[in-house]
Amino acid sequence: AKTPSPIHNDKPITLTNNASNHKEYKASVENHTNSDFESKWLDYAWSVLNCSNKQRCYDAGAAKPHPDRNDGNDLCWPGYIGRNYEPGEGILCVGAVHKELSLDALKKDAFIRRNNEDFVNSARQWLQEGRSPGADQAYLSTVRKVYERALPTWSRYRSHFRMLIEDYLCMDIAQIAWVNLAKCRVPVDQGTKRRAAQADLTCLCQNEGPAMSNLIEALRPVAVLVAGLKAGQDSDIVPSWDGPNWSPLVFSWQGQFGHDRHNTDPKRRSLKEWAPEMVAEIKAALGN
Repeated sequence: AKTPSPIHNDKPITLTNNASNHKEYKASVENHTNSDFESKWLDYAWSVLNCSNKQRCYDAGAAKPHPDRNDGNDLCWPGYIGRNYEPGEGILCVGAVHKELSLDALKKDAFIRRNNEDFVNSARQWLQEGRSPGADQAYLSTVRKVYERALPTWSRYRSHFRMLIEDYLCMDIAQIAWVNLAKCRVPVDQGTKRRAAQADLTCLCQNEGPAMSNLIEALRPVAVLVAGLKAGQDSDIVPSWDGPNWSPLVFSWQGQFGHDRHNTDPKRRSLKEWAPEMVAEIKAALGN
């Protein structure tokens, strides 16, 4: 395990529809050759972004595009792989679903607004241009920069993953991958309606979207950390966490809806009880 180091990446990312500026950005990454697992992740991300079930998502309660709503509700979100992620050693963190941002938060918080704009613009630019080495790398590079900047501020990461990744495993955000069970957004509105939408969208995406086994096969994580007991090993939500040729360790806990500040595992033990066992199993799998 590596000693965690803070990631300071606060420089704004400029994404624009200006053709000459975008060509310059593409040219700066054109010579980069994606590794095999990065190419496979890009294939997965492309399939997520080109989801054909958006109307079914809206019918299940997903946030809809509207001039008075958060921009980007028309898109799907494939997640992230860190720039220092290593197949066979990396950790895949699994959340539930992105929450739509409120217009008030976007107006008041430049940091949140910039992250949303960069996410949205990079996805739309990639969809508009199609697959090519330059377009693929431009999307991957931007997603990495924005996730490294934004993920430490997300309550899901702070409450349910930060301690496991940084304190127990001595890793940092650049060494992990991230994916949500549902690839769209739930509305910003609070309450029972949103919780129902989250549950329905999670099942819909897992049953009809790109298979999680494809992502496992592409990334080959040593372990999968799932913030949700109902989505753990042998669950009804995710049929299998195994790829055709790869079987990671899987750890799940009650963190999906943020109701349990103790992050209890299937045996109802608190994080401080089961996390050391997780570390020992991961070290054993790595031969440490």
